[in-house]
Amino acid sequence: MAVLRGLVAASILTSVLVALLASQATAESSCVSVGWEQLDADCTWTYADYSASASSGDGQTWVVTIQCGNGGICSEHVECEEGGAAGFWHDVFLNGNDVGDVCVPENEVDQVNIAQLILREFRRIAWPDSELVVQPPGGKTLVNFETNFYTPDHAAITQDVVLAGRRVAIRAVPTSYTFHFGDGTSTTTDSPGAPHPDLDVTHAYQRTGKVTLGLDTTYAGEYRIGDGDWVAITETLTVAGDGQPLEIVEALPQLVIR
Repeated sequence: MAVLRGLVAASILTSVLVALLASQATAESSCVSVGWEQLDADCTWTYADYSASASSGDGQTWVVTIQCGNGGICSEHVECEEGGAAGFWHDVFLNGNDVGDVCVPENEVDQVNIAQLILREFRRIAWPDSELVVQPPGGKTLVNFETNFYTPDHAAITQDVVLAGRRVAIRAVPTSYTFHFGDGTSTTTDSPGAPHPDLDVTHAYQRTGKVTLGLDTTYAGEYRIGDGDWVAITETLTVAGDGQPLEIVEALPQLVIR
């Protein structure tokens, strides 16, 4: 009988421990159920829990701030997914204290964060490099000759995207060009150059040989949400063009008898 009572007691104790552990696991799985005094920055909220708490009228001050993925300069954000919906991780602050993280759906991200998302999208878009045209054509030029360089690509380019449920137009405007002449020299100008005879960007090579040319285009950005006004993006973006070969040769005078 003593053995039976011991087994029953052990069984009851085991059941109590299992119940306590299950209760603890349940409490830790929901940031709401653990009580305000136990909240900490390791807590992961569901967006429904956060929304319910923030709108409950409990006298607490709730704030969410989008997380930065690049060490604090908020131009790269950390993507997340909850319930099949894409979003971005935010820190949850209760009365100024960090009490966890929440995955905020894209369509709930506020206007301030929209500007940051636009900056990220401006960087992500594959803006085109500029075609480099050389005169004389054919991949050859002469020593001590004013070789002409220009690009016909100088128009603004607009891409339409949808961010946080809003229609956004992002425009890249070429503002400067860096021509790399391949001999260790380059020039940066706001001019795209011009075809002959309206010479603008020229270079005279001092010796024969083969060089690799390049053209980098720097874009300034603008965006417009819906049919609103155009707003400047605070950063520029430089796109490097592909290398282009050029041979520098020397012309020798030759007597031709007719």
